[in-house]
Amino acid sequence: MTTVEVIETVTLTGDVASVEFGSLGSYEHLQLRMNIASDSTYASGVYRDYCLLYFNTSTATTNSDYSDHVMLARASSPNVYRAAGAHYLTVPFCSGTSLGASNFGTAVVDIFDYRNGSKNTTTSSPTGSIGPGTGSSEVGVGFSSGLWDAVTAVDKILLIPDLGSNWRSGSTFALYGWKST
Repeated sequence: MTTVEVIETVTLTGDVASVEFGSLGSYEHLQLRMNIASDSTYASGVYRDYCLLYFNTSTATTNSDYSDHVMLARASSPNVYRAAGAHYLTVPFCSGTSLGASNFGTAVVDIFDYRNGSKNTTTSSPTGSIGPGTGSSEVGVGFSSGLWDAVTAVDKILLIPDLGSNWRSGSTFALYGWKST
């Protein structure tokens, strides 16, 4: 049987540039659940932002030790891309923006075997976000899988918006730990 425990929940009462989890506990796997929006005003007509995920740092880095595969489903132009040697892991279409002020996006990020210092850490994340209107072109669903190419245990998680400067007030980040009993 698997036990799931809440490690920490952060609900923003003001805008902040990043969210960090530094006490991860002793679990087999982690799961991060987010209901978030950024202050991005990028007017591409899709009203969505991405979350950039970093391990073991408190600031964005230019280390090229992340790789991911991202699938995007949207009415206008669905696509798939990959990135090897990237500076971060991408969690796509998970955040609303200030253009759709009442709309927040959602993501669930599984982080597997994060404490194992003998192998690379992998992630998996289904996501979704909508814009402020009713058109299907504003609906976005994504899925990403990622690899942190560092043979070290994860001891910190940093989350930064891609297009915006801040996570908006009201955004919620919840970290859970999974362990077998």
